[in-house]
Amino acid sequence: VFLPFPMNCLTFAIFAFVVAGTAHGRGQELVGYWQNWVDVSWWSNNIPGNCRMGCVKPAPFMQAIANYSVINYGFTFLTEKPNPAGLNCTQGSNPCKVWDGKDIWIAAASKTGAGVVDTSTTVDTYSPGLVAMGEFCRMARMGPGGPIRCKITLGGWSDWARIGSAANAQKLASLIGKMVLFTFADGIDLDFEHLTEYNTTYPGDLEFKYFTDLIMHIRTAFDTEVKTQWTKTIQARLAYLNATYAKLPKWKKKESYYYPTNIQYLQELAKNPVPYFEISYTTRFNAFTDPKNPWNYLAKGSPMPKKPFATRNEGDHIWPSVHNVVDTINIMAYDAGSPVGPLKLNFEQILTNFNKYGNVEKTKLNIGFEPGNQAAGGHWEGLADDEKVTKWAKTGGFGGAMIWSINPEESVEPKAFKWCPVVAHALKGILAPKWPYGEPPKFSKCDPRTGWLPSKNE
Repeated sequence: VFLPFPMNCLTFAIFAFVVAGTAHGRGQELVGYWQNWVDVSWWSNNIPGNCRMGCVKPAPFMQAIANYSVINYGFTFLTEKPNPAGLNCTQGSNPCKVWDGKDIWIAAASKTGAGVVDTSTTVDTYSPGLVAMGEFCRMARMGPGGPIRCKITLGGWSDWARIGSAANAQKLASLIGKMVLFTFADGIDLDFEHLTEYNTTYPGDLEFKYFTDLIMHIRTAFDTEVKTQWTKTIQARLAYLNATYAKLPKWKKKESYYYPTNIQYLQELAKNPVPYFEISYTTRFNAFTDPKNPWNYLAKGSPMPKKPFATRNEGDHIWPSVHNVVDTINIMAYDAGSPVGPLKLNFEQILTNFNKYGNVEKTKLNIGFEPGNQAAGGHWEGLADDEKVTKWAKTGGFGGAMIWSINPEESVEPKAFKWCPVVAHALKGILAPKWPYGEPPKFSKCDPRTGWLPSKNE
């Protein structure tokens, strides 16, 4: 039901958003990132795709997301070889290859079922990744704390692949639209962390332009094909699930709760209004700085590095072209290790810099925290500081806050495992987030222990 669609007119994209998008305004929100390799089941005989790419475990998932108003599923990739240990584009043999223009991945391409979506994917050939992300969104809506908005994150530190061309930007936007449509997600989060690295390493590289082209094409896709094909895709998927379930033997039906639950879910989804499809992107704390005082985001007592992070003023290459199209910027105000020690950040100044020098509307800015353990030698500022900053952001009319991550792995990040839920609970109390766009949709509540609706076969 998803037809390839041409998106070769950026002027139309701008016009479409100005006409339709500005009618949308979100309230303050609390965003969390879900790590799709933690608290998941790696096999099921009774779910399509057999959970080869991991299916969320309902009980810990429901408990972990309870404090959030928006959850982002991380990660999907352009690269066929995700590399969390990567540092730059000069390691090995050209690790920062141009995306092949064919697939979005959810794991290394060598793994069975790692391809999420390509041009041949249909409603009856869902990949394990599409099923996993679809269940992520379904339980976010049907859980006891729902409905909670769900988005899919593309990129992350491990993704060392470049868009590489204007043609690839169009192809990728088409696949993103298809991925959001087939998972019935609320939008996309773009976490492209190496744009400056690409431009530095490859002379003449236009990756910033290709990234802004991508965003514009995504908005066109969301506001046209995804929106108009939403109901048709629900009905087509319903028909497939009903037909598949009808062919199962009786003994198998008694074990296959996925089908009756998703059939009812899609019926209810079709009765709700088509959601507003959001575009957010994630960037570092120095993406916009004061030209006269570029280190003003350092707090009193912070060490002063000899060189800034490479992403200094990266936003200047992006925001002017997409400011009418992007709904949210999540600011990674963490992982600020340096050769002279962990930096101490002035979060209020970071938000001010984005607003004053980046000309980003306050309501589009979320300040990001990483409680407990931090990567790259960063040091967490503590619960009291996070509460103080969030109160300041709320009073000042900023968009809200973001936390990495919803579900830290206890054996790997014991401090984060302890503190992330504590901080999320505290920030929820401060922000009191509500459904960000229009009226919240209505869904039946699933069993938080199993994720399924009560079965007639029980």
